Amino acid sequence: MSFQALATASQKYFPELQIKYKDQCWPMLLICKLLFFLPSFKRHTTTIGDTIYFPSQKFVKLHPVTSYVVLLHELVHLHDQRRVGKLAFITSYLFPQVLVPICLLLMFIVSWKIMLPLALLCTLPIPAVFRMHWEKRAYLSSFYVLQLLGNRLHFDPHLKMQEDVFLKHLHGFSYYAPWPFHDINKQFDAALDKAKSGKRPFQDQVFDMLEDLSNKL
Repeated sequence: MSFQALATASQKYFPELQIKYKDQCWPMLLICKLLFFLPSFKRHTTTIGDTIYFPSQKFVKLHPVTSYVVLLHELVHLHDQRRVGKLAFITSYLFPQVLVPICLLLMFIVSWKIMLPLALLCTLPIPAVFRMHWEKRAYLSSFYVLQLLGNRLHFDPHLKMQEDVFLKHLHGFSYYAPWPFHDINKQFDAALDKAKSGKRPFQDQVFDMLEDLSNKL
């Protein structure tokens, strides 16, 4: 199955799903410019609403299996977004940076001497527990997907190596340093071991969807 075919099959679960590419979308190109302090944004896949933005079509063509895994990773976000509601998901994911415009607006009501420092504080890469939570769920799911695809397509998924990459993203600046603490490492170790033995990392209906789509590849 091609990447496009997998995206089309995913619409069974998310009828409004669209796949777009950052290098072909002027709003994304603008965001990349604005996030000059976060250069990894241009290289990573981003989901906004029902649209998943991959870096480029070239990336998908050069890395088909990686693109499968990334797409299924993003579908976990769509699943969680539908489960808790779009507004709640997006607001929690962007917290605390989402407070910046609120603080700036409150400058007209409350003293700027209070709100401006708070706005500046919220721009900093301080720990973001909700962003860590959502990405952790998607990455733990990715262990399972990688093992499924490895078994089905006959390749070694190198889960330990993938774990190092996933944790680096959460500890580092790929997601604006959401969780610099290493208390989640043991959860990743446990999920990796479960995936290797064919067990789901945690109990959730999202794995029914992931298994169905993975089995089509």
